[in-house]
Amino acid sequence: MNSSILTLSVRFEQDVVAVRQRARQIAARLGLDVQHQTRLATAVSEIARNAFVYAGGARIEVGIEGTVAPQLRMVRVSDSGPGIAQLADILAGRYRSETGMGLGIVGARRLADHFTIESGESGTVVTLKKLLPRGSGFLAGEDIARLTKALASKPPSGPIEEVQQQNQELLRTLDDLNARQQELERLNRELEDTNRGVVALYAELDERADHLRRADEVKTRFLSNMTHEFRTPVNSILALVNLLAERLGTSGEQKDEIYYIRKSAQQLSDLVNDLLDLAKVEAGKIDVRPTSFEVTGLFGALRGMLRPLLVNQALALTF
Repeated sequence: MNSSILTLSVRFEQDVVAVRQRARQIAARLGLDVQHQTRLATAVSEIARNAFVYAGGARIEVGIEGTVAPQLRMVRVSDSGPGIAQLADILAGRYRSETGMGLGIVGARRLADHFTIESGESGTVVTLKKLLPRGSGFLAGEDIARLTKALASKPPSGPIEEVQQQNQELLRTLDDLNARQQELERLNRELEDTNRGVVALYAELDERADHLRRADEVKTRFLSNMTHEFRTPVNSILALVNLLAERLGTSGEQKDEIYYIRKSAQQLSDLVNDLLDLAKVEAGKIDVRPTSFEVTGLFGALRGMLRPLLVNQALALTF
């Protein structure tokens, strides 16, 4: 312990009450809030009570540890009792005693920031540490001396005053628990409203997804039916063009006209076949077969398909 503030001895039952009062007073002087004052005072008094009940007494040392802020408040409780035989089971939460042995140790460990305990045949030493607030500053030797002097000028009060103090702490704790319970209920109501909103949103999303699925099915059927309807007149045009070409022969301007008609009809037929293939792909009724092709032919086809867009010269086609 770097700097000692106070040393107390527990020889009688009322000394446990004095230890609790001193622990709370020191915590208040060091800038801890009421909740942390109560937590530390409860932890120290529980360890002191255990030492008095099972070891017949104890020595309490209170001090400050640390060379930089924030420092630690340290409380060391040592006794010369027979030691704790079931210490490992107590710390693990496996030990149960009709007298309550072990509950104070487990509870004190939860209330302190740092907790160590060493027990043997020569006695038990329990060390509790609490981190001081960051705004409390660094406590040097003169500060600790003034704190010790202030504590000496204010002796502990009697058991009745301590009971009143504990009642006030209990009332504050119950009030905090009530406020937290109300806040928890409010959060639960908000969570229920949010859950209902999420359920409604999921229902709406499912409805829209189903609507999109139906629309996609309708579109696929439309493409399939449309391409089949288009294919018949296009094939008829190609057949009639071939008949005209056979009758007119292979010369004259009419041959060129028939050639352009056949070429346009063939392009329209290819487009209809592409739409039909697209409908089959969306319906999952087509087998994809990889094949080799010439890239120049692909871009040539694209150039021919996109060339009508260049009529108004608003676009430029670059490969």
